Order: sequence, then C-alpha cells, then structure tokens
Amino acid sequence: MKTTINYFLAAIIISVVSLTAEAQRGYTEFDNEENLEIMYRWQRASVIHRDSDAVLNIRVTNNNESAVNWTYAVGFYIDGLLVFQSEEYELCLLKGQSRRGGFAGLRFTMEGVKPEDVEKENFQWDFVVFDVDEVEGCR
Repeated sequence: MKTTINYFLAAIIISVVSLTAEAQRGYTEFDNEENLEIMYRWQRASVIHRDSDAVLNIRVTNNNESAVNWTYAVGFYIDGLLVFQSEEYELCLLKGQSRRGGFAGLRFTMEGVKPEDVEKENFQWDFVVFDVDEVEGCR
C-alpha cells in the first residue's frame, strides 16, 4: 500500500514538473529592453473552440540589479496601422523575477483576430508604452 502511494505521488510530481517545463517552452524572444527580457507566444483563446481568437501571452523577466516598476501597453498593427491598443498597465518586478500570462496582466486579444491572422506578414505587435523605473521594492 505504501509503495502504491509513493508511486502515485511520484507520478503526480513528475506530471507537474513536465507541465511546468512545457508551459515555459514555446515562447519566442522578442526584446531585451532596459534589462527586461521579453518573450511571447500566440495561442487560441480556447483550446476547445477551434475558431476562437488569437491570444498574445507575454513573459517578462527582470534582469536589473533592483526591483523595477514597468508601465506598458500593447498594440496590434495591420499594414502598419494601429488597430488595437491595450489599456496601460503597471507591473512591479523584483530582481530576477519572471511573470507571464493573464494573472500578471500579460495576456492580450482582439476580437476577430485569429491565429492564422497573426502569422501573416502584414500583422505585427509591439509595445505602445514601455517605461521602466527602478524602485526600492514591490508592495
């Protein structure tokens, strides 16, 4: 019985570690501006609905020697024209800290933009606002 429980716990731990490693893969390097490493990946808004909109997930890592307050807004461009601009967000990052996805405010979508649209040459995304200020710490 004890062996079965240990085997079961080991299987769960291996699964969680594998899922975490898989979640980190698939990101593409975007930029390393003001010692913030920016990576991104596109996904479907819903894995269940094949016709769902594209979602931009960003991962940011603070490579500064101190904590920073990052102010940012994302824009989507078609043929060089801004067609979507997110709200302006602020995110405090400790030295060496990484954040990603929706819980960190790093997930963006525009209604009607599909995964195949973001692969076209005339579609781009960039930061409309990108300001980094050193701070003593995060609250």
